[in-house]
Amino acid sequence: DAEPRYLVSVRPARVSNNKKSCSGRNKTQKPLQLVVGTLTPTSVFLSWGILVNPQHDWTSTSNCASDRFYTVRYREKGKDKKWVFQLCPATETVIDSLKPNTPYEFGVKDNAEDSIWSKTLNHKTVLSSKYLTI
Repeated sequence: DAEPRYLVSVRPARVSNNKKSCSGRNKTQKPLQLVVGTLTPTSVFLSWGILVNPQHDWTSTSNCASDRFYTVRYREKGKDKKWVFQLCPATETVIDSLKPNTPYEFGVKDNAEDSIWSKTLNHKTVLSSKYLTI
């Protein structure tokens, strides 16, 4: 009996109060505000957030970015065209493999329960890269 013996007790660790929680969201969801920018003739950059003050106050929805996902949808403009959906873990993404000089429709929504689609945004891809300056 020369070796020591140990008694180990296990209990749950305390949850830190410093962590922000995204639970208990307001049931009246506001649609996200979407911005589309041209990158190349076949790609666009999308970014979105919550527009608080229409003058200039954008609030990013990334306060709890690790807890949120967003769904982006896009299609060639036209009611008979099918939407393409893309899941995004951030408040921005690049959509590529688009047709040059073609009008598209874009939308985004938070994947939270009862969320609604943003206003559909129309954007036409450019004809060629000669219009873009780097």
